[in-house]
Amino acid sequence: MSKIVKAKYNNFVIISTITTDLVSKACQIHQTNPPASAAFGRALTGLVLLSSAFEGTKVEKLIMQFLTDGEISEITVETNMKKQFRGFIRNPNPHYEIKSNKLPVGDVVGKGLLYFYRYFNNEVYQSVSEIISGEIAEDIAYFLYNSEQIPSAIALGVLVNKDGSIKNAGGIFVYSRPGISESELIDMENKFKNIKSITTLIDANLDEYDLISIITKSWQFLEESSVEYNCWCNLDSIKRAILSIPKEEILEEVERNSIIEVVCRYCKKSYIFNKFQIFEIYEGF
Repeated sequence: MSKIVKAKYNNFVIISTITTDLVSKACQIHQTNPPASAAFGRALTGLVLLSSAFEGTKVEKLIMQFLTDGEISEITVETNMKKQFRGFIRNPNPHYEIKSNKLPVGDVVGKGLLYFYRYFNNEVYQSVSEIISGEIAEDIAYFLYNSEQIPSAIALGVLVNKDGSIKNAGGIFVYSRPGISESELIDMENKFKNIKSITTLIDANLDEYDLISIITKSWQFLEESSVEYNCWCNLDSIKRAILSIPKEEILEEVERNSIIEVVCRYCKKSYIFNKFQIFEIYEGF
């Protein structure tokens, strides 16, 4: 399990997380190569941080989706607001070349649009923002400022070992509360600019509390919680997915192969239905 810590400092909320376990599980499931792991892990960590800002509201689900012209093409991450996160990456193995000893995350992600969905009981709100770099953290910060008008700063990091495994992952998110002054914003901006990379800090054995203290020593604790990569697909959700496909296509497929196999794109769990079960689905819904 990964952990998230929330604190306050003057008119700011500071949230930190180390998501190494969560990102490792996600990348293992999707068999991502190094730059895809970095991009996917940053997106998941970004949503972990952002979701904490929606706790205590009526939001029931959050989805953040990157649709791009890079080889990865799509990264979708979501949470059911129950500390569970899952994600999908369209191309987990894009072609890449190491540049200046760094993974070319921006290149494999590319440019495009970032969509942010907030699900309430009977409503869905969508926000859209341009993907300006493909580096994920910059794109989320741009979205928050331009689409949500929230003064904030976010730093994300995923360190990938040579064998492709995740060495560490995490992030820090700072956003302002109502009543913030210009001088406070400038002061926080300067503090944030001077921090080292997230992966360097985690590699030096700093925990979530230490990450907050890097920003300021004067913070006040709000809460701590655990988060995990855990898909919430089930038989009913898969049946609804089948019903979203034209009935003729499903029936033709089941006539050809006697069975239908549906694989959850988030966790790769396989669901198999025979002809009779398919007919039951259409009769039961």
